[in-house]
Amino acid sequence: MAKLPLPAAREATPTEADTEMRRSPLPERGGVLKPAFFLTVLAVAAGLGLGVHLVRYAQIADAGQQQDAAAGGEHDPLTSRLYRLKPIVTNLTEPADVWLRLDAAIVFEDEMPNSEIVSAEISEDLLAFLKTLKVGQLEGATQLQHLREDLRDRVAIRSGGDVRDLIIESLVVQ
Repeated sequence: MAKLPLPAAREATPTEADTEMRRSPLPERGGVLKPAFFLTVLAVAAGLGLGVHLVRYAQIADAGQQQDAAAGGEHDPLTSRLYRLKPIVTNLTEPADVWLRLDAAIVFEDEMPNSEIVSAEISEDLLAFLKTLKVGQLEGATQLQHLREDLRDRVAIRSGGDVRDLIIESLVVQ
């Protein structure tokens, strides 16, 4: 077998035109910065628009609440009167050797001419109710919340709706 001569290898020297074609074009600074600037301006505008919308919505909602409060006859807290009840001390039903002391205050809607009489009646009613309690009814946060609601209901019934709230200042079980 005879070997065939191979054609001589061509020397490939790249020309300047070939070199320029092979190089990738450098990105222009403006090509990257322009979209970034546009998106930043768009985000700022959207944020401002949302902020203005939320402020308007809050103002409308606040105005609606003020109208509802005026129409519903909501009472001004500045006209309310706080009256502290004398401490109530009693023993519990079970066990009989456990004592309870309640310091409370009641909030009247307006100044009442017979506030002394109403507060004495409320104290008497609270004393009668507290005498019926057992220690188990005072254990835990949920039980104390139920006690507070029960006392509020009794105060509202006894006062005929003249008392707005009952504030428990202290409750000691010993």
